Amino acid sequence: MKRQLFMLGLLFAVPTFAGTTTTAASTTQDARRPPPFERKSPVQVLVDHRQDLALTDTQVASLGRIQASLDAKNAPLKQSLEALRPPAPPDRDTQGTPSAQDQANHEQARGLFEQLRANDLAAYQEAEAVLTDAQKAQARTLLESERRAHGPGRGGRGGPPRGE
Repeated sequence: MKRQLFMLGLLFAVPTFAGTTTTAASTTQDARRPPPFERKSPVQVLVDHRQDLALTDTQVASLGRIQASLDAKNAPLKQSLEALRPPAPPDRDTQGTPSAQDQANHEQARGLFEQLRANDLAAYQEAEAVLTDAQKAQARTLLESERRAHGPGRGGRGGPPRGE
């Protein structure tokens, strides 16, 4: 049981709110990577894979209600995070030590991410109650593969996944 809770905790890990390194190509295109808090929730992943999980209409409706509730809880948190997001990634060559305001924003963002993680975990636990045992096992596998596919990537904690 502890192992399963540990794995769930890993599933919902969201990269910390920090500047990422960019390449010259991405800087010249002025394209901004979507923020990490815009990733799909675990409940939405389950709904998206309803055929793979063989969800019934009743299960899909229940998961939809859980997702709607999660969206309502997370909306103000996401707005606050977007307000804290810098307009452009910092230039590593010209950036010295972070200012006191930067550090305060980072700490505030960290707290908001923790709330998002807690909300996602609570919603997933509620969603698991809707699933059968076989669906729970398959859902964990789907979520793990989704997490690996959308891991920290470049500039995130630890860089690209091992073996790449």
